[in-house]
Amino acid sequence: MKRSLLKKQETLSGKTLMKEYFNFQNTCPLHLASIPAKQAKFCLSVFKTLQEKIPQLCDALQNTTFLLAVSGGLDSLAMLALFAACQKHFGYRLQIAHYNHGIREESFAEEKLMEIICRRLRLPLTVERGDTPKFAENRKIGLEEAGRILRYDFFEKQQEKNKNTILCTAHHANDLCEDVLMRLLRGTVWPRLGGMPYYDEKRRLLRPLLYVPKQRLADFLLPLDFPVANDKTNADERFLRNRIRKTVIPLLEKENPQFYQNIIKLNQNAHYDSMHFQQQVQEIFSYCEETEQGFLLPLFTIQDKDKTIRMHTYHALLHKMGQGHAINASFENLDHAVMRNQGKTVFKFSRSVRMQILHNVLYCFVKPNV
Repeated sequence: MKRSLLKKQETLSGKTLMKEYFNFQNTCPLHLASIPAKQAKFCLSVFKTLQEKIPQLCDALQNTTFLLAVSGGLDSLAMLALFAACQKHFGYRLQIAHYNHGIREESFAEEKLMEIICRRLRLPLTVERGDTPKFAENRKIGLEEAGRILRYDFFEKQQEKNKNTILCTAHHANDLCEDVLMRLLRGTVWPRLGGMPYYDEKRRLLRPLLYVPKQRLADFLLPLDFPVANDKTNADERFLRNRIRKTVIPLLEKENPQFYQNIIKLNQNAHYDSMHFQQQVQEIFSYCEETEQGFLLPLFTIQDKDKTIRMHTYHALLHKMGQGHAINASFENLDHAVMRNQGKTVFKFSRSVRMQILHNVLYCFVKPNV
């Protein structure tokens, strides 16, 4: 009997990974007709979700390049296998990107593994190596944040090389649950509390597996004989995400076995509300004037709106200034001043970004000489 790929994954790291039996002769090139019917059905179900969520994208698949961000772990290899199997059926192009953070000893074995897989599957691969610890030290930020910045900078550069390229990451339903709980702990408000989006149109970033549980990905990949790398940092409880995964989520699942499905519904509802708020805010921003220091927004454009829209307008102004500030008491105080056209108080939202009412206009600006 085949052991679970989730358990098997625990042994595959470093030298052990490279010694694992690795044979793609029966599935190269990988396509729907070469894999078990159950696996093929799963592949088509993922694209059915894609068609339902982003119909305009599915109408243009033959002109689309999917840039797959692949690490060598179970999640990203499942995504790679799925997209490789469906490529001939749907007619899109594929490009694989692998970023080596240079943190763990096993990372170079994982890089080699990706080269082998892509060569066997005849897929184009681009690899970049970085010094994440040094970058984190220079920026005075955490290792996890540094890795995210370097990784996505690399992916975005690859996206820019080809027109109509969409970046795909392998975030799944388990990741979504962790993300929602982390946002809750940090005080994120609705609808951002619903977690990462399935598709970020501005960044052209797609998460095609977002509504798929990790176990289902493991079940899909197991018969395909992929050797899967294991990132030991995923078990390091110094990271908040790992503590949530190992301690908090199991308790919530015990209370409600449908916890994951409820989070998925929350995410979908958040998307609907987010689309509504964005539409309302964009109408307001048609009156917005940009200056060298920031933005000017006439008060009449927001004073006749309900409070929810006003709050999201303030948040969107900060976002235009590159700020991710959460809606809090400062927003309440600002809104009180807006509705009364009180212009004396300067509202501070970060070390440098301010808002103030001047002559019937809401002025969002960067404080000079900071």
